[in-house]
Amino acid sequence: MATPAFLRLSGLARGARAAILVPSLFALGLLVIKQPQMAGFSVFGTFAHLVMVNYSAIERTRSMQAAVLTGVGAVLVSLGTLASTSTWAAVVGAVASGFLTESPLLASGPAAAVRTASLLSFMLAAAVPTPVRLMIPQLAGWLLAGVVAQPALRFLWIQIRSESENAGRRSTHSTAGMHSQWFGNATCIGIAMGLAILAARLLGLNHAFWVVLGVLPVLSARGTSPGYTFWHEQAGTLLGFLGGACLVAIVGVHQAWFWIALPVLIFFSAYASTAVGFVAGQAAFTVFTVVLFCILSPLDRHVGIVRVEDVAVGGLLSFLVASLQRLGQGTPNQLRLVRIRRGAPQ
Repeated sequence: MATPAFLRLSGLARGARAAILVPSLFALGLLVIKQPQMAGFSVFGTFAHLVMVNYSAIERTRSMQAAVLTGVGAVLVSLGTLASTSTWAAVVGAVASGFLTESPLLASGPAAAVRTASLLSFMLAAAVPTPVRLMIPQLAGWLLAGVVAQPALRFLWIQIRSESENAGRRSTHSTAGMHSQWFGNATCIGIAMGLAILAARLLGLNHAFWVVLGVLPVLSARGTSPGYTFWHEQAGTLLGFLGGACLVAIVGVHQAWFWIALPVLIFFSAYASTAVGFVAGQAAFTVFTVVLFCILSPLDRHVGIVRVEDVAVGGLLSFLVASLQRLGQGTPNQLRLVRIRRGAPQ
């Protein structure tokens, strides 16, 4: 099936914003300020602000949504960093944050668009034990991403037909119709997030935040079964690993080529997730993370294998939790959520 023109344009806008700003902030944090923690959080913060959110086409609402994500995310990054020093504090915090993001207060209205990206901010900070002294550079990276997001969302925006607003209104009504199911959904997401942190700590995974990135897609799949999303996620990750391995083998120790490839991969990763499909987006994002960590840790050439393993762990956990939730609440037809592809998810 051909991709609708408005999705291609939306993907183009997302890809252009990310390709310009992500490498710029990454270079600023890593090469100029020489603070890897800041560089890393600015990268994922920029992805959260510019790629993960389906913003409103109305400029004032869009600006407000980005500001809410920046402010709430800053609080959650701080709390996540504090909680990361204790396994159980991190697990409890993950359960609580996962539960609260599905509450009626956040799951409807303009704030609903940023709730998944807000959850990511806490999970990134809590996934790996981090000294409290590193809270400042992590927070600085997140806030920097939020600051640059505002002009980017204003000036690098493609205004698409009003169908997006109609779709947004239909989506809001559907949310209201599913209001009675919020407790089960919130419990499912909270448990999955807590298990992701716990599994990462017990298994001693070095890049535990990738477990989190494996959990979110499966849990956020609204119109398909958890198993369908899980296997597509693993296929995309494996393809991305193979592509990343080939790239690393070709580039070798020449770091300059990784920097040259970075904006291209960022663009395709943001574009593919919107305009091509989930598998392509997952594959492109995997290649991007391999290149990113080859720049951050030049001697760590096994980073692609680690990502495949960690995403598989996270995806499997969320698949099990979501499947158990459905078995406990009823048949798939009773629980089927309305899948609405918002008209212009920029």
